[in-house]
Amino acid sequence: MRTIPFISPSEIERETGFGKDQLRKWRQRFGFPPVEATAEGKAAYSRKTVDQLLLIKRLLEAGFRPGQVVGMTTRELEKLKLAQGLTVALVCHDESTQALIAQLQRADLAGFKALLAKEHAHRTLVDFVRNTVTPLLIGIGEAWTRDEIDIHHEHLCTCCIERYLHAEILKFKPKKGLPCILFALAPGEHHLLGLLMIEAVLAEQGARTISIGSDIPLNNLKLAAISCKADVVALSFSFAYPARDVVPTLLHLRRLLPPQIQIWAGGSGLSGIRKHPKGVRIISDISAAVTALHDLAVQHRAPGQPEP
Repeated sequence: MRTIPFISPSEIERETGFGKDQLRKWRQRFGFPPVEATAEGKAAYSRKTVDQLLLIKRLLEAGFRPGQVVGMTTRELEKLKLAQGLTVALVCHDESTQALIAQLQRADLAGFKALLAKEHAHRTLVDFVRNTVTPLLIGIGEAWTRDEIDIHHEHLCTCCIERYLHAEILKFKPKKGLPCILFALAPGEHHLLGLLMIEAVLAEQGARTISIGSDIPLNNLKLAAISCKADVVALSFSFAYPARDVVPTLLHLRRLLPPQIQIWAGGSGLSGIRKHPKGVRIISDISAAVTALHDLAVQHRAPGQPEP
């Protein structure tokens, strides 16, 4: 299914999820991925290297650290993947997940979007994200592992869900008395979907949500939080974000922000963090995000004021 012999440096993040800066750091530290070139002498990544990176991605998602897997041969990675049971579906997916994946395999995007809307109908976004979107993303990853879909199917899925959630967020009106949350990705982080899922859920709960995107320097993020009168700055760190940079990034932002502005952080990139940074609330899942919102609402509520 994957027949393109070389991938250009500009396409590598779209193909694997790893940015050029991340790969350059790995090359300096682990000697991987190697510097390669096409027959014409242009810089490129070979299909063998890309396949290794995709295997590394799955193992990082399973909880391994870069130092444990980056630089391994394809055979070693495959052996490790097999030992972890990653070649076998971890759950028996329901009919909706299978139907959505089938729509992607046929490139029927209209059908995919219609099925998403059908699954969401008469359900809260919390339920929809937890019981439709999350199982779908797991199923997509497992289908790729079994070579049933190509990486472009995964990207189609992500783009469609992001557009759907953006449209849903615009439908909600903030409730009086609930906090304002500024959502952002740390510099160098580009994986938006997890943060967007949390934003959608909290917007449905009545929070005023503002998304500022990625690649915002922390000093500018501080200015944005102050000018938007945000009560919280929420960040997400994916598996691809350098683990050693997570805590320093959060601590630096904590020093920059006024103490009354909370910092919430979540994402798979936090799984390897042993000691949580002081002054940062860790959001482990959707339920934890809803709980954090309700806790903050209680703090801001005047004595005797009813719940919004």
